[in-house]
Order: sequence, then C-alpha cells, then structure tokens
Amino acid sequence: MEPIREYFSGDELARTLGIELIEVGEGRALATMRLQKCHMNGLGIVHGGAVFTLADFAFAAACNSRGHLSVGVSCSMSFMGSAKEGLLSAEAVEVEPHPRLATYLVYVRDESGATLAIMQGIAYRKKETIEEFLGTREL
Repeated sequence: MEPIREYFSGDELARTLGIELIEVGEGRALATMRLQKCHMNGLGIVHGGAVFTLADFAFAAACNSRGHLSVGVSCSMSFMGSAKEGLLSAEAVEVEPHPRLATYLVYVRDESGATLAIMQGIAYRKKETIEEFLGTREL
C-alpha cells in the first residue's frame, strides 16, 4: 500500500461515515461519500457537518500528498446547495504550494455535478514525513 493510502487507512471517522479516498496525486485528491440516513439532518437533507467532513478528508489527503505530515490551520466553507441522496464527491486542488503554509480549494458536488459547497483550507506542513510517522504509528 502506498504511504498516503496507508496513512489515511487509520481515519476512523472517515471509515464510519463511508468516505473513500478515490484518487490522490501531488497537491490534489478526490474522495466520495454515499449518502445514508446517518448523514441527514432534521430537515432530511445532508448535514453540513457531513459535507464538511467529506471536504476536510479530501483537503487532508491533498495537503499530505507531497509526503510531509500536514495539518489544517484554517478552513471556511460556503454552501450552495443540498442533497437528500446519492454519491457526493469532494475534489481538493492545491492553489498555492508554499513549503510551510499551502492553500487549497475543495469542491463538493453531487452526482449530477452540481456544486453543493466550496471550502478553502490552509495547511501547515511539518518537517516529519508520512513515512517517518508510519514507522512509529501503532495500527
């Protein structure tokens, strides 16, 4: 298993919510989540927290894709729509690949391609690499 996928295999919240890492490359990532009853809010539409979690997962995969442990330091999300069913996707793309503070945009879309939300995130890149971390992690 490549290091980035091994690293994200330890994400219990993503596993619980059914989030899957579909694609990852330098500075980008694509994740999906099939909507279930547990993702819905009191209005019967997808919970904003579920949408944010999907976007955050794609953001994390994209900013860690360059091999160094990265953590989010700032995120903001704007909602444009909602969904009641189907498969949501989150596509994260690097806007500014600064060595320490990198900026990303994440687009959350429904199956028709309609944008439901856009997140902007800033990540701090640590000196430690993912491979170094994996060598010390207990699974």
